Amino acid sequence: MALWLVGCEVIDMNERLVPVEMPSSGARTHVLVEFTGFRCVNCPKAAETAQALQASYGEQLILVAMHPASNPFTQGKYDYTCPAADSIYQWMGGTASTPFPTGNIDMAQHENAYFSDPTEWASILHQAMTDTVVPDLSGAQKWYWLVEDSVQGVQAMPDGSVNKNYYHRHVLRGAWTDEAQVIVPAGCNREQLYLLTLYTDTNDKHILQAYEKKLDSGSAQSPFRSY
Repeated sequence: MALWLVGCEVIDMNERLVPVEMPSSGARTHVLVEFTGFRCVNCPKAAETAQALQASYGEQLILVAMHPASNPFTQGKYDYTCPAADSIYQWMGGTASTPFPTGNIDMAQHENAYFSDPTEWASILHQAMTDTVVPDLSGAQKWYWLVEDSVQGVQAMPDGSVNKNYYHRHVLRGAWTDEAQVIVPAGCNREQLYLLTLYTDTNDKHILQAYEKKLDSGSAQSPFRSY
């Protein structure tokens, strides 16, 4: 888990952010992680599956797309990878031969495996959604994931074509355990950035609760403050 501490490019101190503390009450929220790559022709369909599930569950479901560098589907001329995504992927047992698309719900194992096919996501989520009570978070480990939505770029499509104006949704940009270390990587669209605060079990690391806040640098209601 120490590998999760690896974030993206370290930049000027003026770009660093400190999130305002979020409440730990309310309904439980679940997280669907998509492991994806721009060379994966079936990944756009998996992304559509994830979006459909989010439309069904609304604010109870948060989506995160990870492009792990150690899988060949992410390797090539275009780069949407992040060191934190690869660290999480390898922690789950992902390798260069792990088939894509694949995913995970709540960083937990399902039937003794971390990775699940998109055709299984709906049933796993349905089972997870039966647990609506937020557990005690007092002893949980906190994580901060920075996510950028709608990253325009290249993607191989199911029909064999290449879409040069594809929108990669919910792309992980970094992960930290210390809120004071959260940074915005150079080149990110600040208007499309979200910060996830995750509470994870200290034993098996699965997500107990998650909160999502949008960064709005031009608003007094921004969930971040700069220093």
